[in-house]
Amino acid sequence: MNSIVVRRRLRERRRGDGSRARPIIIALLALIGFGAVCAAAGLGALFTIYNSYAKDYVPIEQKLLEVSSVPTEIYDRGGPENGVLLATLSNPNAQLLNPVTLDQISPWMIEATVSTEDNAFWTHPGVNLRGLIRAAYENYILNDFGAGTGGSSITQQLIKNVYICPSVAEDGDNRNACVTAERTLDRKLREIAYAIELERDYTKEQILTWYLNQISYADRYIGVEAAAQGYFRKPAKELTLAEAALLAGIPQAPTAYHPRLNCVKDDRGECITDELGRAIVGGEAKARQEDVLDLMVRHGRITPEQAAAAKAEEVRVYLGSNPQRAEAFVDNQVEPRLVRMCEAGILPKLPPASDCKSSVHMAGYRVTTTLDWELTAKAMEMARGFIAAGLEAGCECHNAAIVTIEPSTGQVIVYAPNRDPSYRSDRRVAGEIDQLNEINQPGSSFKPAVYLAWFDVLNKAPMSIFWDTSPLTVEGTAIENPRRDAEKSEGLISARAALGGSQNVPAFRAAQEAGVDNVIKIAKALGITTLEQRFDPTFRSHPDVTYGASIATGGANIRAIDMAYMDATIANMGKMVGVPTLARYVKVSDLKSTALDTGANYELALEQKLQFEKGYLRIEGTRELDPVVILEVRDKDGNVIFRQGEPETRQVVDAGSVWLLHTIMSDCTARFIIWGCGGSNNDLGLDFFANGQRIPSGVKTGTQQGPASAADTLETWMTGYSRHAATAVWVGNATNELVNDRQFAAANTTVRLWKNWMGYYHEALAARGVPDIGKGFSDLQPRNVAQRDFPTPATDRNLGPDFKYCDQVVVAWVRTDVTYESQCEEKEIDSRNGLLATEQTPAEFRKVQKFVKLPAFKPELAEELAQKRNIPIAPKEKSTGLAAIAINNITTGRTISADTEVLGTVNPPNLKNWKLELGKSSTPTEWTTIGEGTTKVENGPLGTIRIADLEDGVYTLRLSTNDGKGLSLVVYINVRKSGLPFPGATPTPFGGAPNNQVTPTPTPTPP
Repeated sequence: MNSIVVRRRLRERRRGDGSRARPIIIALLALIGFGAVCAAAGLGALFTIYNSYAKDYVPIEQKLLEVSSVPTEIYDRGGPENGVLLATLSNPNAQLLNPVTLDQISPWMIEATVSTEDNAFWTHPGVNLRGLIRAAYENYILNDFGAGTGGSSITQQLIKNVYICPSVAEDGDNRNACVTAERTLDRKLREIAYAIELERDYTKEQILTWYLNQISYADRYIGVEAAAQGYFRKPAKELTLAEAALLAGIPQAPTAYHPRLNCVKDDRGECITDELGRAIVGGEAKARQEDVLDLMVRHGRITPEQAAAAKAEEVRVYLGSNPQRAEAFVDNQVEPRLVRMCEAGILPKLPPASDCKSSVHMAGYRVTTTLDWELTAKAMEMARGFIAAGLEAGCECHNAAIVTIEPSTGQVIVYAPNRDPSYRSDRRVAGEIDQLNEINQPGSSFKPAVYLAWFDVLNKAPMSIFWDTSPLTVEGTAIENPRRDAEKSEGLISARAALGGSQNVPAFRAAQEAGVDNVIKIAKALGITTLEQRFDPTFRSHPDVTYGASIATGGANIRAIDMAYMDATIANMGKMVGVPTLARYVKVSDLKSTALDTGANYELALEQKLQFEKGYLRIEGTRELDPVVILEVRDKDGNVIFRQGEPETRQVVDAGSVWLLHTIMSDCTARFIIWGCGGSNNDLGLDFFANGQRIPSGVKTGTQQGPASAADTLETWMTGYSRHAATAVWVGNATNELVNDRQFAAANTTVRLWKNWMGYYHEALAARGVPDIGKGFSDLQPRNVAQRDFPTPATDRNLGPDFKYCDQVVVAWVRTDVTYESQCEEKEIDSRNGLLATEQTPAEFRKVQKFVKLPAFKPELAEELAQKRNIPIAPKEKSTGLAAIAINNITTGRTISADTEVLGTVNPPNLKNWKLELGKSSTPTEWTTIGEGTTKVENGPLGTIRIADLEDGVYTLRLSTNDGKGLSLVVYINVRKSGLPFPGATPTPFGGAPNNQVTPTPTPTPP
């Protein structure tokens, strides 16, 4: 309808006529049902109220003439000229300006829609009085406004979608897309007034035509024609009664009644399809269809026989949804960014648009994004291939997602949200779900944030140590290290070996020592947006989400896109590169929970959840920059109205601390416990290769345990970075079913997918002319780090077997601007018994000795480990002056000429076992055990020196204990079978010790 007709209608409206009175009075009667205020008012006041809402109404053609029917188009990084069209933003105005007329829509569809949505449509004046009265009773008499039914007629629904909340139609799969406008008294009164005015201007047929062209039928199908073509590959005019009833039932609950999500499945849980790729509709969608048919019978629109025939008909829908190329990237990254740019004034808000979302959708923009579609398509192809191989190898992992960010620019280059966005019938794949934006748990791939907090907050270094007390039981849950060998502990494990080997107990201790809140703070600084105490990123129940030190082993709630951004920040040595978020920051205390709140607060929780998912809402303390997703915006005339310049950079964590972390993540020799280095992209070493060369990179794997048992696997991860790419790979099931990682099939699939993808990506860069794909990180080394001598008592196997504990010094990376606290302590010991020296300890028996410090958390487990591995720890007991071990009947210098029994005492407090040994010379290289035991001895026999096989000469008799202190006593004797003494001096030890002196000397532990 042209502008001349619109102007004529407006002139007629201003003149008014007597026919206006009757529908207004009917409407006012409806308004009375909404509250005591209206009920108490006089007729004149009712007219005043009505007119206050109706005065802003304009005919629908004028509303549509103000806006553009040209959709906003989203392109990959090649732009409109050379790029790939990724998606068009839905613009319901296009369907309303050029609607499919009623004569091109099946009569069954018209009857089913009216019967289901508004049976009185053909007779009421724009509002369904019965429905309004029911809604008023629920909302006001029951005093539960917002929780009752809406009571909206077809005309009112059209008003809501076109005039009041146009973004509802743009996000039809989400019934909460316009929650704030959904249930308010002001909105309802305006909706009623506009509906009555609309019915005065247009015929019922015109109104129903517009309604059927702008309602959502799930899966992004706006309008009945799009739905008929999408589900049935036929025009709307050819819909059967059974098909029409199915479609008419969808708008009430698009997800629950989604035809593709309710297919008839086989024993494997997959849709049964025919040769055309169609599946039979069942489940809730079928039940809803039958409800619609029953309504049509009740309302006299069909006969019971027709309903029965339609119910018996097998309705088949095509499973391929033909989604737009980068639907998830556009919906969750690009479109929300455009809207925030509009809200910030970076993009103009078009005058007729009710909000920035509507403005962006109707503006006809040509948007160039950062996405490389060719590489993204390749990533999804590789995901499908490796998932197929993983399934064949025994895992039950049906889906994968890949995201790659360029660290130097912060640009999102690859965004593959699942293995196949068009595969939606298998809910383990659920192609419509964006696994890169979904909340998942990262397993050990989160550990870099934990160790960075430990380095930064506590001034620790890669060769600083943890007591590796595996298993570590905390609140009934045993935390164990993943190991390929039987030994579950490395003893005193360095942070380098702990992170490189992805060991759980040291990671738990790192989080506990650094403080969980500090770990969360570092994670948020690195780019994680979903972590905070008492914050549930799913908005179900915020009070139920609290984090302890188990956050180190996968107890975090994160998004894969954030993990990639975190790795990009690590690759930049703590420098975040991106653009301002333009988001609104809120306190956690201001957020509502869908499981706990009701009424208006429940709907506010739904609104907050949606705003958080799309990035409009952020919690305080999270990052202030986002990855770059938009390069350029042109208006509908081709004029550039925005072009991305140089991104912002912010140093969010000390570069020196990040460098320490990087030296572990990028060093394949640090992975000696499990992974190692590797030599190709198809082995399980974690390095990757491109064009035959190893690419310098930092990596971390992750396996998330199942909720019921640590033996279960829920999902697997691999994240990492090079100078050109920060990539996160997720493998799992959209249903959160276990992947049942038999023979590590899921974990191995993830490793191989990540390595092969990164190799392909870098080879593609080289093919496009990037000259330095193998560039390392040396030019990013901060000034406050260096390799220096570093004292460490670590017992990493590659440092043994002769561990020197507190006297051990290695060359290691350190920060030069901090002071490192010693991991050992000095105590004055009574050398006769290894206990703390007291006033009963003579000066000649006092000795200063170094011991490894015990941890503050679970020190008793460390004491057990020390006793098991002979790690020197300081005694707690004070000396009483008595010797703990002694040889009583033989003293240094004695000549033995016959078999001699050795009498002595072995009485340390924590004795595990003791040993009496004899060695040739005063510095033996070999020892022969002549006595041993596991119980204490008080002045009793320890063993016998048998001289038959001994040569004459000097021997050393050594009594030693395994008691956590490593007490050792030596006596030097002569063996002379003739019974005559040696000529010359009595033998004494070289550099010797006083007779029968106890020397606490650690006994080396085999590796």
